Amino acid sequence: MRRRRSFMPTILGAMVLFAVVVLAGGYWLMLYMPAASFRGEPASLSEDGKVLSERLHRHVRTLSETIGERHYWRPEALQAAEDYIEQAFQAAGLRPQRQAVPTGSRVFHNIEVILPGGQLAEEVFVVGAHYDTVRGTPGADDNASGVAVLIELARLLQQAELDRTLHLVAFVNEEMPFFGSAAMGSLQYARQARAEGMHVVGMISLEMLGYFSDEPGSQAYPFPLDRFYPDQGDFVAFVSNLESRRLVHQVIEAFRHHAEVPSEGLVAPPLLGDIRRSDHWAFWEMGFPAMMLTDTANFRNPYYHGPDDTHDRLDYATMARLTKGLAAALESLARR
Repeated sequence: MRRRRSFMPTILGAMVLFAVVVLAGGYWLMLYMPAASFRGEPASLSEDGKVLSERLHRHVRTLSETIGERHYWRPEALQAAEDYIEQAFQAAGLRPQRQAVPTGSRVFHNIEVILPGGQLAEEVFVVGAHYDTVRGTPGADDNASGVAVLIELARLLQQAELDRTLHLVAFVNEEMPFFGSAAMGSLQYARQARAEGMHVVGMISLEMLGYFSDEPGSQAYPFPLDRFYPDQGDFVAFVSNLESRRLVHQVIEAFRHHAEVPSEGLVAPPLLGDIRRSDHWAFWEMGFPAMMLTDTANFRNPYYHGPDDTHDRLDYATMARLTKGLAAALESLARR
């Protein structure tokens, strides 16, 4: 009698192959990023780069030290931050506009400048950064750093010949308890953009862009991302959801062609809750492609949301290189 052939090895082999394909597909979907990240020693800052570094430092120091905590419970400070940002845009030769954001019994504002496009003017890139803080912190990295980069991007790009339109916006009320509420400045902005039929082709949230370290072990991650990324916190992270994968690929590729700053990217599903933690979330809610640019917050910066998040702890040379590279990337993305 002939022995019956067992199909178990075939079944197990098929299961292993399927698992490998799934893992490879997941890796490609979430972790693959186009172009190569910058590595090595960056060139010394040019004279223009040094001036840019000083401007960034001045913005951060004014917002975090001169003004300090900026939130609903210190309305005079939040108003002072609004005024400073508006005046900084004006000093750069721009015409900022205010969008009222009712918050309880008070009214605060988003501050916006528009750099008009040409042949594709109806297509809009939004770049935003929140200027409020939580209680108990001067908020140098979170998020005076993002606001400083926003202001200097406007300065660098104001004379650029663009096909697509750029909206650069300082948002109010990103921090708790307003995150996700009607008083969240970016959510109000995104809702209005949707209601008006604005064709937002991409939104970039500038969320904490000043804290960098080349020390081994200076970078942490939510599990299991620590298996795939470097443990040195010397890079800037590009983060999106699955629906915005094309956008994050476009932005990081353009950035890598221009910037002398290491970069890492992640496209993740919503179950990884940390990818939601900034103003880009509001644009996801309205169905717009959006992403976050960040130094990864508390996964790197030990002073996050604390009294020691001060201007003297940030790396303004790296911020200058980042700002210059991002400006060049945005200029290329805003052209045909």
